[in-house]
Amino acid sequence: MTNRRRASATAAFAVVALVVATPALAQPSARIPTVTRLVKIFSELETRLVDSAHAADTAALDALLDPAFELRVADAPGTPVPRDDWMRLARASTETHPRIAQMAVHDFGDVATVSFADAAAAPARFIVDVWKREGDGWKLAVRYQSDVTAAKAGARSAPREKRY
Repeated sequence: MTNRRRASATAAFAVVALVVATPALAQPSARIPTVTRLVKIFSELETRLVDSAHAADTAALDALLDPAFELRVADAPGTPVPRDDWMRLARASTETHPRIAQMAVHDFGDVATVSFADAAAAPARFIVDVWKREGDGWKLAVRYQSDVTAAKAGARSAPREKRY
């Protein structure tokens, strides 16, 4: 191979390498999380729940809540808030829409546990909702809620990569 051919081949290789590498270099450095099908479904259900409460739409709330629904709060775990009281409090709430973060859904067939942080609440909240399948839809059976103080939030370890 002559020097001219060798130089031409090297230049062609460099151009191809640059074209292939350029899109990778243009990618943002932050990871963009993918949303699973279940996270999408339950994010929409959680949003409908809040929208129904803000609109004081008792029929829509009724359709989303199991007849035996109750709220359990970390500060008073032995004193559940019954369904009708929770509906009244939710309709009267002036809080903004939750900013759902770090949602995880565990599907156990006819029951799904959904956990997430509500960063819009002051203080931030950690919520675990237990949803029961009813026909083709879901009804919220139990909500467990805990406020996250700044001291607790600062003490947590670095987030770990999900394994599922």
